[in-house]
Amino acid sequence: MNLQLIYANSGFFLRAAILTGAMFVASVGFTTIIAITFGGLATSKNAIVRGAFRIIIEFLRDVPLIVNVFFVFFGAPAFGLRLGPIEATVLSLSLWGGANGAEIVRGGINSVAKHQIESARALGLSRFRIFASIVVPQAVRPIIPAYAGLCTVLLQSTSLGALVGAPELLKSAQIIIERSAYFQGGMPGITVYTFILIVYFAAGSTLTRFTKRLERRMSRSAGLH
Repeated sequence: MNLQLIYANSGFFLRAAILTGAMFVASVGFTTIIAITFGGLATSKNAIVRGAFRIIIEFLRDVPLIVNVFFVFFGAPAFGLRLGPIEATVLSLSLWGGANGAEIVRGGINSVAKHQIESARALGLSRFRIFASIVVPQAVRPIIPAYAGLCTVLLQSTSLGALVGAPELLKSAQIIIERSAYFQGGMPGITVYTFILIVYFAAGSTLTRFTKRLERRMSRSAGLH
């Protein structure tokens, strides 16, 4: 690997990495809000509300993420929204991630034994108390592993921003390859893409280790109780 090429463009890579991280954090934040809202409404007792959100979730999940990115970026102006590449990418990831997260949340809520909820109602507990004290603690445990996997996919999918011009890591790599090939010749692609691969691997493995540690901690806490 030509480390000199990487070192010479380290500042450029650093800015792209920071932007990629910001896109990831924003996407996870909006994804979580959408997932909790849609997932909760998809378990509503109201059949119309429950059915409507199930349809919305299924539609957003079934559309390929790359199609979603292009649709939001090129289709938003038709609805009066002019989104830049970064905003369009974050919105696309959030909608897709939120729909998949909502299905995870719905599954977690439905995993709670019904008789526990019925017993709590019989004791006169309010809906909020039942949800906060009974449903959430039990639903979180099966949700965490699947949601961690979703976050890893969102991290990897920030690279789709390169397709619409977002200056994240992959786009920065393409710019550096084109610039280096033009001014210096040669084939710098293998060097730059190997570096990008290592960066994504390091970020993804770090996220995976963090979530596994969180799972172990939650398991120990559950064992103590």
